[in-house]
Amino acid sequence: MRIRQLDISNFRGIRDLHWLIPKDRNFICLIGPGDSGKSSILDAIYLVLGDRWNPSIADTDFYKADVTNQIVIRCVVTDLSKNLLKESTFGLWLSGIDDNGKLYQDPEDGTDLALIVQLRVDENLEPIWTIEKLNNNGSTPVSSYLRREFATFRVDDRTDVHLRWTKTSALSKISDSGNSTGNAMALASRAARESIASYSDDKLKHLTTQIQCKLNEVGCGNFSSIQIGLDTSLSSVGGNLSLYESSVPLTNYGLGSKRLAGLAVQQLASVGKSILLLDEVEHGLEPHRLVSLLQYIKSDQSYSQVFITTHSPTAVEQASTDNLAVTRNNNGTVLVKFIPMDSTTLRVRRSRPSSFLGRKIVVAEGKTEEGFLLEIINKFDKSRLDLGLTTAAGIGSVVQDGMGGAEVPLRAMALLDLGYDVAMFFDNDDQTINKNVDKAICRGAISIRWDIGNNIESQLANSLSIAGLTSLLELGAKIRKPQTVICDLKDAGAPEKVSSLEIQNWIDTTLVNESDARRIVADAMNKAEWFKLVDNGKLLGAWVFDHRGCFINNTVEAIICSLENFIYDDANPSPSKDGSKTHG
Repeated sequence: MRIRQLDISNFRGIRDLHWLIPKDRNFICLIGPGDSGKSSILDAIYLVLGDRWNPSIADTDFYKADVTNQIVIRCVVTDLSKNLLKESTFGLWLSGIDDNGKLYQDPEDGTDLALIVQLRVDENLEPIWTIEKLNNNGSTPVSSYLRREFATFRVDDRTDVHLRWTKTSALSKISDSGNSTGNAMALASRAARESIASYSDDKLKHLTTQIQCKLNEVGCGNFSSIQIGLDTSLSSVGGNLSLYESSVPLTNYGLGSKRLAGLAVQQLASVGKSILLLDEVEHGLEPHRLVSLLQYIKSDQSYSQVFITTHSPTAVEQASTDNLAVTRNNNGTVLVKFIPMDSTTLRVRRSRPSSFLGRKIVVAEGKTEEGFLLEIINKFDKSRLDLGLTTAAGIGSVVQDGMGGAEVPLRAMALLDLGYDVAMFFDNDDQTINKNVDKAICRGAISIRWDIGNNIESQLANSLSIAGLTSLLELGAKIRKPQTVICDLKDAGAPEKVSSLEIQNWIDTTLVNESDARRIVADAMNKAEWFKLVDNGKLLGAWVFDHRGCFINNTVEAIICSLENFIYDDANPSPSKDGSKTHG
């Protein structure tokens, strides 16, 4: 079975969602900022397609806790089991869906057989499952028994439950199935009473061997002695039967291992091809086990469809681009967009996958601008925390190295198309890129640039007082040593007689005039690449922030304020003096 369409109304933080899922998408990784609705989407799928007979629904599960507006979750599912296609079940309630996601009242040539499964919850908090026909042309109820045919399971944080035999655990489902482990529960209970350590039975051994193979297959650990034992750690009299590795219960293992073990056991308990829901796939896992798990899930033919969420750049890297779907929440209206396969988006994914996990993105021209901005953010964050305000991270603002000025507007447009708020922070010394810059601005990007003709180094050199410019040279000397800086200055055109970093002394002794001195310093910083590393860019950002009183014009201060406004609030952009849009 697979999901082709999902509609959600008034559930948790989702007021409305309409999501068409392409027919060929078997592995779907939901990404995007926190609180955008990713986990709620998985919860909604599990509520409507899971087999829990009476899930707990509270007032807080309604959008804004308003119970006067019903929760409605509707899934269009295809690739149905034979049992669901019988006339005695839902064979008379079939709809059709074509490759473009258009629904038909009844199956037609060129369409796939589909069922419209709906969950409705009103103020009485009683969930009602039905199969629907289009245009309110009738419905029929769905029992919890038949919901098992939807074969949807979710790996959640209740992993301990699935590693013990309880009424609702996956292990109990395996034991109750009609295979060779059908009597495992009774055998295990008898073994526990008599002597678990010495008891041996072929069916029991088959069960534990089956589980052990699956645990190792999903990368849970290196298990060689999985067996059934009596876990007396719970308060229930006599304890519970649990899975052990030798003498250690699996419930004593780390979070990542337990989650993977829960996944393995739940998979064994699933019927036929199943839909897997896995929230925060990286939770508790080292990068290498996360990579292994993703590769396993994507290649496992027992899953008809997989939905995962993640906040891990590693997971974004490992998923194919067409597997990634960005989730955005605009005042309750949730949009899910699959990432396109265009070249710019692919470059963003390869070079900075973490960008897709933010809410607001500043595309900075290069490493200098990235480091500069990271330190400016650090300074502002400290001030905001003193006032009891949130940080840039709390807002979801991130910085991306745009890998060059010409690339900045291209990346900005690609991110805008996916619903992100985007600002461009870049030099203004290359006018050949202005056409693309204007396109990005028209699409909604904020442009934050230096004065026309300047990059960051020349803007600083032209905006500082002479004393401030000398102090900037002293910062360069801390990075490159004083004598090296003097050599850099001479390579940039300073007279051979220049032997100190005191620029006022150069001017007083008529070695250079003020204009030439500024040009020489700017050229030296550029040619010798003083700040072309992120760490050096951070040093520059800290220096600029701490020397804001040394500037003789307002350009640098205006740029810093524009960056602050974009990163920390939602003020409307206004035109700047060079005609581009800035924030603030």
